Amino acid sequence: MKVKRILLGVLLVLGLSVIGLLFYYAVWLITDEDFREAFKYGWPWKSGIMLIDYAACCLFTTVVTLYYWRSRERTEKERDRFRLQALENQLSPHFVFNNFSILADLIEVNPQRASEYLMNLSKVYRYTLSHLDHDMVTLQEELAFLDRYLALLRQRFGESVQVRISPEVLKESGKLPPVALQMLIENAIKHNEHTLARPLIINVSSDGRRISVSNHKEPILNAALPEQGLSARNLSTNVGNHNIVERYRLLTSRKVVINDTHDEYCVTIPLIPIER
Repeated sequence: MKVKRILLGVLLVLGLSVIGLLFYYAVWLITDEDFREAFKYGWPWKSGIMLIDYAACCLFTTVVTLYYWRSRERTEKERDRFRLQALENQLSPHFVFNNFSILADLIEVNPQRASEYLMNLSKVYRYTLSHLDHDMVTLQEELAFLDRYLALLRQRFGESVQVRISPEVLKESGKLPPVALQMLIENAIKHNEHTLARPLIINVSSDGRRISVSNHKEPILNAALPEQGLSARNLSTNVGNHNIVERYRLLTSRKVVINDTHDEYCVTIPLIPIER
């Protein structure tokens, strides 16, 4: 397979070099009047000069082709790394343990709700496993997935976590990296206190071109190990945000905007237009 790829690369370089050489001569004929007059009386290039010109074209084409392939391979490796990182976040032992603990409790007290919970959980994992090899999904696909994920959250946290999606978001169209919205919501839950008395309210809104996920900050404080706890949480937040920022960097020139104020945390991600 590697030999075949090398042969195809050589043929590509040779073919592009011929086209480049012909283009070079054509430009020369168009721009140089004296040379154009000489061309009327016969082929003006000697074989030795043509060979040197062709070798120069081959060298230039080889450098450009190698640079393109290396850049493409590096981009693909980065995409795979960030996809794997997002998948690891979805399949973290903590996330799995919590969901199966809730499922075990539901089986004992309410088999019907346990069945619904298991159905939503299976759809969440199916979406994660089947879409993370995609660069982008449509907003409507992401919202359908998010609806199943929010059903799990309601079962787990009740009214202590409330995700409010504005009607404008449901009407928008565009694309975004898979599980991006879910990661932003999960980050907010991980790093903020939430109780029935003081619920965590996460707002998902849109301005027509971008989606914003925001929440009032209620930082979790680890009483036992305050420094370690805060350090671990900050690291987790940075990893999640870095994943989303870098995935967007590989897809578009539009930037992810993070606003971290004293009272509010907001991440705004652009909607990538759907090509017709």
